[in-house]
Amino acid sequence: MTSITKLSIIVGILLISLGVILYIPSGALTGLFFPSGFGISIFSCGVIAMNEKKRKIAAHVAVLFGLIGAVGGLGMGMKEVSEAGMGLAPIGMLIMGFLCLIYLVACIKSFKDARKNS
Repeated sequence: MTSITKLSIIVGILLISLGVILYIPSGALTGLFFPSGFGISIFSCGVIAMNEKKRKIAAHVAVLFGLIGAVGGLGMGMKEVSEAGMGLAPIGMLIMGFLCLIYLVACIKSFKDARKNS
């Protein structure tokens, strides 16, 4: 199992946990859906990437979810903060965005290293 596969599984679990943590105090399914949806997707890609034959496609799909999560989480989070102030939902969106951004940067670095080594 590669380090980026492990990172995919860890980030997926963190995003799923974030969604559950946001759901508990608010009871709103939207708080649960967004981070957990991205978390389940990235986690699933990490599990699929454990298979050597499916690693490349799973890694690229996971990066796509990371990119969408980073842009969506940071963009929507900043919009919500500017309009409604700091609340549970905007903070959750920003946390999701930063987690996805860190994941995205790590994946890009891994892809560049893999390209160099091949």
